[in-house]
Amino acid sequence: MAEQEPQPDERPRPQYGELAPPGWVWHPPADADRLDTSRPLEREDDAPAPYGAASPGPALPQQHQPHQPHPVAPGRPAAPREGAPTWNLTLTVLLAVFGFFGMSYSIATLQAIPASMQLLHSTNGLGDYTPVPLVGTLVLVGSILMVAIWIVSAVIAALLLVKRRLAFWVPLVAGIVAMVVLLIFAGAVLATDPVLLGFYSGVTPSSPLQTP
Repeated sequence: MAEQEPQPDERPRPQYGELAPPGWVWHPPADADRLDTSRPLEREDDAPAPYGAASPGPALPQQHQPHQPHPVAPGRPAAPREGAPTWNLTLTVLLAVFGFFGMSYSIATLQAIPASMQLLHSTNGLGDYTPVPLVGTLVLVGSILMVAIWIVSAVIAALLLVKRRLAFWVPLVAGIVAMVVLLIFAGAVLATDPVLLGFYSGVTPSSPLQTP
């Protein structure tokens, strides 16, 4: 005879405290809220490993590795470099303005050299001064060079300022070059007058002999 399978218990389950003896009331222990300090807290690393799992070895100290910069991606632009200091713009503009007035004064000086030579002739009794045709050419070329030097220096300084680089040195170099050009052309104009050169060198011009 085959064994009969146990039938499921279809009776309702008792509620909490329904089967307790009459008059019994549950009270929590007095030290239920007290922390148990008799055992040290177990760290997660000290917990026993499951059966069959390899226990991790002791933690080794990490070796100090030198800091390596992060490589820049091929399509990513590099960080922008620091620009020129703030005073660079102010000083460059001031020097450029000063250079403009210096250029104007140099041109006026070249234009006034023939008149100054005529005044020296009259003062020293050297007779009338008649400039040679080369004087006008020298004055014109020198004036054009003065303007060209200032324009080139202003353009170079502006490009350097746009690129946030030092540009104050450009007007300084242009001023030195303009001064050298002024001296060269002024000396060339004076060299066209041998009478004035001989007077200042100590050689008096010989007066023409008068015949009876």
